[in-house]
Amino acid sequence: MKKIKRKSAGNPLRLPAFVIGYAAPEPPPPGFLAAWFDQEYGGPLTIQLSRDPGTTRFEAHHGPWAALVETSLPQSTADAWHERLQWSHTRAAQILPLKMTGRESRDIVLLLSRLARGLTVLTGGTAYDTATESYLNPSDWTDRPLRDFRIADHLRIEQVEGRADGRVWFHTRGLSKFGVEDLETYRAPGLSERPVIEAFTEMAEALTLLGRAPNVGESFDVPGFNKPVRVVRHRTDQSYSIRLNLREVEWE
Repeated sequence: MKKIKRKSAGNPLRLPAFVIGYAAPEPPPPGFLAAWFDQEYGGPLTIQLSRDPGTTRFEAHHGPWAALVETSLPQSTADAWHERLQWSHTRAAQILPLKMTGRESRDIVLLLSRLARGLTVLTGGTAYDTATESYLNPSDWTDRPLRDFRIADHLRIEQVEGRADGRVWFHTRGLSKFGVEDLETYRAPGLSERPVIEAFTEMAEALTLLGRAPNVGESFDVPGFNKPVRVVRHRTDQSYSIRLNLREVEWE
């Protein structure tokens, strides 16, 4: 997929889980999304329409989990996303969780992602994952069918070199979708990144099952680790266009 350059954010926008940009003159009807979902995932996806006939906002329910979908944002909001993301799409939809509870967060995020995949396919547009700042075109979803929950579908692990202190900064992006702070750690340069990436993947799996991030000074267990992982610091970081809430972890 072609990388899209981003400008720094202008007017503040409420961050949904996904924004879907498209150029079609009309959004797909809610029934089209429900039919697509039922065909792909067995359904049923139940649509609860708004009482306001002038809105394209509706609730999408699958089992006990629900999302708020708006398939045609006001033009001023669509224009703001157009400016922020520097994409060619002139229309935009958004998907948000109706509520996020810790132990159900994996199921809720999976529902949100499936709906984002559906709207991307139905509109031929581009989905933007606000937590990971990833862009997904219809072809990109081919490698991400979302048949089952896989943490790798919802997470990015970044490796940042060239710091003033000479250390390599590793951190996750995407755990905020689950109501959990992202993780970070530091390593000396020249070491293989693979052990950290594998460890962060396992930690993310454990924390999304736990439904919360431990406090500073606390430890948590990760399946496959011989020793617990300890949280040593909490901070915020503004290196990206959105603020990251981070917990630094250490392990042996």
